[in-house]
Amino acid sequence: MEDLLKILVVDDEPEARELLKYMLQESDGVSVIGTAGDVDEAFMLMKRERPHLVLLDIQMPGKDGFNLIEQIQGSDHQPGVIFVSAYEHYAIQAIRNSVFDYILKPVHQEELDSAILRFRTRGWKVQTQELYQLIETLRNNGPARIKLNTRAGYMLIDPAEVVYCEADGNYTYIQLTNGTREICTQNLGNIVKLFEGGTFFRASRSYLLNLKYLSKVDRKNSNCLLEYPGDTCTIRIPAQKIKMLESIFTR
Repeated sequence: MEDLLKILVVDDEPEARELLKYMLQESDGVSVIGTAGDVDEAFMLMKRERPHLVLLDIQMPGKDGFNLIEQIQGSDHQPGVIFVSAYEHYAIQAIRNSVFDYILKPVHQEELDSAILRFRTRGWKVQTQELYQLIETLRNNGPARIKLNTRAGYMLIDPAEVVYCEADGNYTYIQLTNGTREICTQNLGNIVKLFEGGTFFRASRSYLLNLKYLSKVDRKNSNCLLEYPGDTCTIRIPAQKIKMLESIFTR
């Protein structure tokens, strides 16, 4: 490997890409050869610039980070990969027990520097069978809990215990099955990305519903009833979303 470590940053959030790029400028012997907001753009940059290392978000709309790993496996250039995401602790161990590394969002400078140092020390080489076993484990199970930022720090939430999420500007209220109502300092758009692929449905600009707790839909009044242990709630949603719900349950 060359002394100058060439790094590609891949994340669908522009702010996250810029933050990593800025932090990498603080690391000695590192050159950011490009940033990408999706897998296809990342793969093109990778083939052209041939980075030594890719800092890769796992959860992205459309193709996810695992799709890029699969494409890397089939190419003639196989850089190292450090996952950068909000998967909870068990997933960190699953990844680090393989030959990949992992940084938990929000990223701290010392964690980033340590991960880069580990890569410089051990490099990266993975067998195809090991790769697909890891991907299958993480995709099938998903994150056991999801990390959500709060004013004071962060909280760890089991998606199965979320009844609905309600937007409030740049904040989001999280209604849990135990009756508590938490607030996180992430907007609903970012929450949707964290919960996508499960039983969640974007019912409007303001609400993300867990369909696991949906019990009744009222077409006339454009609302739906959610039932969870010991309580119920009614949420208004647009008529077109009512139709989308119906199509989901008639497949």
